[in-house]
Amino acid sequence: MPPRNTRWLWTAILTFVLLVSACASDEVGIAAPDRSPVQSQISVAAPASDVAPAQPEHIELRSSDGTTYLSSPIHPDPLYRGGDSGQVLNPVDELPAWWAESGMPGTSTEQTVVVAGHNYSKRDAPFKALRVVTPGDTVVLRTASGTLQYAVESVGPLPKGSLLADNELRRSVPGRLILANCDVQGGEPTDDNFVVVAQLVR
Repeated sequence: MPPRNTRWLWTAILTFVLLVSACASDEVGIAAPDRSPVQSQISVAAPASDVAPAQPEHIELRSSDGTTYLSSPIHPDPLYRGGDSGQVLNPVDELPAWWAESGMPGTSTEQTVVVAGHNYSKRDAPFKALRVVTPGDTVVLRTASGTLQYAVESVGPLPKGSLLADNELRRSVPGRLILANCDVQGGEPTDDNFVVVAQLVR
């Protein structure tokens, strides 16, 4: 259960929901997500006084002790609405993608930043790791302007529903980052998205 001071956020997210399609596959099963260390591809230098807004190029997830357990490029093409209804976010492949209607990462960004990715039931994708993120972890984004670090505040599965409408989560919140995928449990797709909410720390 989310802490009391974050309940409003989860209420808002219930109306948000990233409808990321194509979460199933006919390929062989894959290992469950875990927090095994991987090689970091982002060097975090001393924080700059300002990182100008720019499209994200690479993302990493790190535990509270600094161990990297996800390192992935972000698709170079921004993500846009699609589908017959125009209400679907469907990344073109397994790489996570930055949603072009959200904020562009930077220290002065006033809008919430959203990065969405697939999570398949029977083939691998980087964002399967969202299922093992915990509050206190760090999300690192690298852009052409520099590196940004976000502290994870809350995580959880939420029912799929209506996205792309006006709602509390879509309001502009400086420094907020949201990661989302299709939720998969026990090797089977669910009716949920899995959402990670983080806040810029530098």
